[in-house]
Amino acid sequence: MIRILVLVFVATSLVWASPTFGFQTTENKTKIKESSKTDDESKLIKEAVTRLIELQHSDGAWPYEGVYRVGGKIPVGYRIGGTSIVCSALISSGTDLDEKFLKSAVTDGTNLILEELEDPLMKPSRTGRYDVRIWGHIYALDYFCRLKNTKGFDELKEKTNPKIKELTEAVIFQEIESGGWNYANKSRHCCFVTAPAVQSLLLAKKAGQEVPDAVFERALNKLSKSRHEDGVFPYTGTGSRRDTQAGSAARAPVSEATIMMLGHGNPELLQTSLDNFHKNWDELEKRRKKTGTHKPPHGIAPYYFYYAHRYAAQAIRMLPTDQQAAEFKKFVKVLLKTKDEDNTWNDRVFKQSKAYGTAMSLLALSRDHVELPTSIKVKQESKPQ
Repeated sequence: MIRILVLVFVATSLVWASPTFGFQTTENKTKIKESSKTDDESKLIKEAVTRLIELQHSDGAWPYEGVYRVGGKIPVGYRIGGTSIVCSALISSGTDLDEKFLKSAVTDGTNLILEELEDPLMKPSRTGRYDVRIWGHIYALDYFCRLKNTKGFDELKEKTNPKIKELTEAVIFQEIESGGWNYANKSRHCCFVTAPAVQSLLLAKKAGQEVPDAVFERALNKLSKSRHEDGVFPYTGTGSRRDTQAGSAARAPVSEATIMMLGHGNPELLQTSLDNFHKNWDELEKRRKKTGTHKPPHGIAPYYFYYAHRYAAQAIRMLPTDQQAAEFKKFVKVLLKTKDEDNTWNDRVFKQSKAYGTAMSLLALSRDHVELPTSIKVKQESKPQ
């Protein structure tokens, strides 16, 4: 529900996490240092948390809104996916989540996710049509795994922990036969779906779920073969469509980071993907808050924008430690360029998608408080092209 008193209360009483106070993951191997964020960044985080609570719908949802509709309504996969991303951002923000308004918001959002996962339209499907339910499965799994590793919320965990197995199986079931995942069709994988799907399964594996090595091996094979010599990752497939650097700039960092999580790739390739993100940032910005989707000349859709920023921040955390501070300083500078006057971020022309943009930005700003999926080492099926 939208809470009238939230802005006043939160603005005066939020306590920010330090190594000895606040919510942190129970298995996070990274020592969280108070000095890792500037005062300005901490203020941005505080503002983002406040605005997200204000933006919550009365039913508990933070729906992502795009062009696609089902029966004239925002599809349930987007409602679940958007709400899961906001909940992940809130519990990973380093904020004192024992504060009752924040806990209430997360609880309402989680209950909404649990309820809507039972919708018939969320039944796992391999049908080869445009269908966004996989986004709901991926990000609900991602969120429930993060919640499992977060202190507190014992009553919620009793409800969500049993769902981790079900969601793990749902994501695996919807894998394309040759490897990877896609939301638009089931004939060939799409990098920007395959990467977060793999990361959700890595979190599930860490949470004790069985994920066959072959699933990761096929995903690694697809992601590795999708990378061209100049670092471009095509929108779909492994090479039939030759995209531009600008067109690839939003999905290359998450693709390279995921390849590294699977035990391959290297920091140099990851750095190149970040350099290309900054080099082509203006082209990404040209499509923010514009109508349409994959418009020429680069085929950039508006929905790539904050997806790109969230995963660019993740990629920075996987660089050598001595490179991270400079990269984060550079990153925060560009993220601030698109913050709206009401302290939100929105990459669409739709009002409801501002919760998604703000949550992705919050995940980016929260740095070490956001759990990284555990890296594993899987076999390479064949050498990349």
